[in-house]
Amino acid sequence: MYKAIQAFFKTEDDAETVRAELNKLKTNDIRVDHLPDADRTLLLTPLAYSGNNTSGMGAGGGIVAAFTTNDNGETINDDTPREHTIECEVAKDDYPEALKIIMENDGYMDKNAFEG
Repeated sequence: MYKAIQAFFKTEDDAETVRAELNKLKTNDIRVDHLPDADRTLLLTPLAYSGNNTSGMGAGGGIVAAFTTNDNGETINDDTPREHTIECEVAKDDYPEALKIIMENDGYMDKNAFEG
């Protein structure tokens, strides 16, 4: 079973770096694209670890999820355009690792991808 991912980056180099990392996972059809107005039509959010374990590995924590506030409760607001996208399908077992790769490279995702 595969899950779809669409992530947004500031630069093409960032997107290409993530593509290279995602190629190490079980993925289908990784595409990097330039969409100048994409980030203006979606509510994008950065990713962070939820839980106590920041490694993202092991039992009991470290799941990567969307977040909209920092540790002080302040709303995160990075208005830098994110016009470069990666779209692909990732094997369900590799999905948390794919999110970790995106997070570590300052990728944002559509907030609605984490709801429901």
